[in-house]
Amino acid sequence: MSHHAAPATIPYLERIAVLQRTALFAATPANVLGAIVPIMKEVAFRAGEAIFEKGDLGASLFIVHSGEVVIFNGAQHLATFRAGNFFGELALLDAEPRSAAAVARGPVVALRLDQDDFYDVMEERGEVLRNVLRVLCQRLRRQNETTAAAPLAAIDN
Repeated sequence: MSHHAAPATIPYLERIAVLQRTALFAATPANVLGAIVPIMKEVAFRAGEAIFEKGDLGASLFIVHSGEVVIFNGAQHLATFRAGNFFGELALLDAEPRSAAAVARGPVVALRLDQDDFYDVMEERGEVLRNVLRVLCQRLRRQNETTAAAPLAAIDN
């Protein structure tokens, strides 16, 4: 997928604030965030544009700065992400194909963190990796709870 490089319009301090409001980095010290900000790329997408397709090799996480991103698996709507939300985090840990597609619902500006750059930060600051693992576990638990509840709902109907 092509990610349109946007002119850098998000100021440094605002990028720090965006990271601090993101669950992935909320517990990360400001000096570590200061090391992450310069390696994040600002990208922009038009309404309806695919950010990535299911099956694409993933190597980036995205944090929504403005707009909405919808995640699909085929025709099934999985999630909607807005300002401060992140998606694509599995790509930071493996180089496997994307498990779903991401599409811009309207114009979107996001911060992109690439796997190679993220690995450099993780090597220096272990707490960043711990945060990623914690958030992934939380999302996996929620997904398991949803999956476990689905058959019960079908039986009740």
